[in-house]
Amino acid sequence: MKRKLIGGALIVVVIGGYFLYHEWSKLRVVVPEYKAPPEQKVQLDQHWTDEQRHRFHYTAQGTRLLPYDWFMALEQPCFSIAGCKPFHEKTYLARFGFMEGDQDQQLNPDGLPVGFAKQDDFYDPESKGTSKVVGLTCAACHTGELYFDKYAVRVEGAPAMIEVFQFQKALGVALILTDKMPFRYKRFESNVLGPTATEDDKKKLRSALDSFISRAMFEKSATDQEKIYTNLAGFGRTDALTRIGNQVFAVDMRNNANFAPANAPVRYPQVWDASWFTWVQYNSSIADPLVRNIGEALGVRASAKLYGNDAKDLGNSVHIEGLKTIEDLLSGTEPYQGLSSPKWPAVFPPLAQDKVTRGAALYKQHCEGCHQPPVVELQEDLKSAQPKYWWKNAQGKQFFKVKDVKQEYVGTDPHEAVDFLNRTADTGDLGKGRVSAEEGLKLVTIGMAGKFFDSKGLTPQQRIEWSGFRDPADPVIRAEAIYKARPLNGIWAVGLYLHNGSVPNLYALLSPQSERPDKFWLGSKQYDPVKVGYDTSELKGGYLFDTANPGNSNKGHEFKDGPRGNGVIGPALSPDDRWAIIEYLKSL
Repeated sequence: MKRKLIGGALIVVVIGGYFLYHEWSKLRVVVPEYKAPPEQKVQLDQHWTDEQRHRFHYTAQGTRLLPYDWFMALEQPCFSIAGCKPFHEKTYLARFGFMEGDQDQQLNPDGLPVGFAKQDDFYDPESKGTSKVVGLTCAACHTGELYFDKYAVRVEGAPAMIEVFQFQKALGVALILTDKMPFRYKRFESNVLGPTATEDDKKKLRSALDSFISRAMFEKSATDQEKIYTNLAGFGRTDALTRIGNQVFAVDMRNNANFAPANAPVRYPQVWDASWFTWVQYNSSIADPLVRNIGEALGVRASAKLYGNDAKDLGNSVHIEGLKTIEDLLSGTEPYQGLSSPKWPAVFPPLAQDKVTRGAALYKQHCEGCHQPPVVELQEDLKSAQPKYWWKNAQGKQFFKVKDVKQEYVGTDPHEAVDFLNRTADTGDLGKGRVSAEEGLKLVTIGMAGKFFDSKGLTPQQRIEWSGFRDPADPVIRAEAIYKARPLNGIWAVGLYLHNGSVPNLYALLSPQSERPDKFWLGSKQYDPVKVGYDTSELKGGYLFDTANPGNSNKGHEFKDGPRGNGVIGPALSPDDRWAIIEYLKSL
């Protein structure tokens, strides 16, 4: 009998191995090999304490990657009967760009990377129960890291150089291998349940894993069939608005017809000062920070039940208290009291002051009309009796008036603005028929915020405070063919340029489109302090950015002699002028 059992197990392994071997090209995860970061870590002064940084990095916002114990027990997606290293190993997750985290007994007891949050009371609107999970937070996408010489410079609130698609794929493949390989599953089962597990415990775990994989495969089958995510964003980017819409309108409403192709990848934006902008998102589409953050949480796999008889209850896992904690850290109580933009680090080459002075004049001439004056002038204007750049709402709070520019004038890739403007969705059991993406997101996000406020018994004034002091009478979400031009403080730390990241450095941005590279590689954190951007030379396992792909155009925002408009925003700049402007931008 023992020989038969061993023989049967071997047959299962051989058959499974044969299948996996021939399917490996589809399952293979493509990322660079691990390279240790520079030894000397540099933490810039951005108006945060260590405790505030830790809270930003690890405060849960109601998202779920996996049950926490599963994540800690999961092995990397290698094909080995003997076993693979832990998926959560920091050197493995670093291959996707995730930054090494700080171990903290309360917030991060297992030392997970920045942006991986443990939540003990995750609420599942399907089961109505709570459990312990790990999920991503906004810090995963909005904490930057620049390698220069022997230094690793961390920039809070800057875009991260992470590859989310390959990470999600690796997670999925690791689960499939666990499911299909008996010896691997036995190790997983033992690590999750421990040595005293009962047969009932084992059956429940097996059922839970099968159910989790089944739901994931159903969604993957639907998106593969309609080619929803075939246009990969690569390192440092995601199609945020489309993915939020797909999660809300398709996954949470259980309506595959509501999926839309992700053809508008954007570079993760820097988030300092954004709490006090009149409008955020590249297409200037959202005003209320709570609505923005609820949408972000849903897009990063917070769970919602928007179908069935109880659809209008808007059941969801979004941790709004966590969102408020994160937003308060970013915003402070007034403009420039929260997270501040970074200053050019002392470990980088010193600035040439003569170029800075010359660049300031050129900036005022060619850039200030859209991007507004430097922060020091905006701060002075904020204190004046009649501010030029600030708007006071009915709650008496001042918000910075971002400059909106028509897409047809700036001429940059239209997908981000136009795809959101044209998108519609069937609201299904929510009962509103077919609506625009603008109206659909209002329905869900404002509705979720209202349900939370009611559950907490908040007064009207408290609701306003939780919504970032936005007045209830003011617009919340809009859809127009525009892009916003924000102030450029800290622009040297944000890596890729234009909203879709199609220009690799500031020198290329100030050059005619004909001089910008059509292809370049992403995935390296090596910083170029001269042209100002990441190293984009060929990188094995990296992402080859091709400007010919949908959403990747590097046209527009061009300095070229000729009539203004249709992508031309200023006259041709000499190389000396470009270098001077760059030096000035480093000083902001």
